[in-house]
Amino acid sequence: MLELIMLGSGSDGNACVVKNAETMILIDAGFSGTEIRKRMQSVGLEPDDLEACLITHEHGDHIKGASILSRRHKVPLLMHPATKRAGHRKFNGSERIRHFEMKEVMKLGSLQVTSVPTLHDSASSTGFLIESGGVSLGYLTDLGTVTEDNFLMLRKVDFLVMEANHDRDMLWNGPYPPHLKARVDSRVGHLSNHDSAEFIALLAELGQLKGVMLAHLSEKNNDPDLALSVVRDRQVHDLEIFLAQQNQPSKPIIVEKK
Repeated sequence: MLELIMLGSGSDGNACVVKNAETMILIDAGFSGTEIRKRMQSVGLEPDDLEACLITHEHGDHIKGASILSRRHKVPLLMHPATKRAGHRKFNGSERIRHFEMKEVMKLGSLQVTSVPTLHDSASSTGFLIESGGVSLGYLTDLGTVTEDNFLMLRKVDFLVMEANHDRDMLWNGPYPPHLKARVDSRVGHLSNHDSAEFIALLAELGQLKGVMLAHLSEKNNDPDLALSVVRDRQVHDLEIFLAQQNQPSKPIIVEKK
């Protein structure tokens, strides 16, 4: 069994707890250290109990609180070496930092975690595959295109956290300057509702996907009801679909074999 609690997801910060009975990890620390502690404690969890914090990439909405989290709570930060180099100004050298390579399989307590390379305009963007007791969870946010590698590595997941960042019409008719619109809509930008829906449908058809949480929704270029509708309408198989929120933690989601 795995348990997922999204502490918050969006342009203002990202952090997600994944745990089983023995081990708890955090994916990204994009809020202040105080806010991460507050949100964890609001759902009965303590940062001191974290085995590690996995960093997807160096953008501020993913590493804002990483340094203080590591120093204050003695939490190891796991990231690709290129992420450390690109985000070096966010660290002061006293953090507990460990490196991983792409597609590396890591043992973190009783969890097995594999790093999944993703296409994003950062030094080395990463998704994750988390496995425990025959149950698996995929985590894919901040990517502009889904690759064959992404499919092959996540094809058997039971649950998926998946970016549904924007609606293309809202993006191109919205307030962003042209260069930022082009960046978001590029193959190394962010995933649209439509593209997210297609990948989710593929995993449900060819794999064993039973549930998904839509994450990293843009406040300016998306609408939660629209994202949910686009993804639901594309599905042939019955899936549980959840929406991550920016301002508050999600309810715990239990991932287990059915």
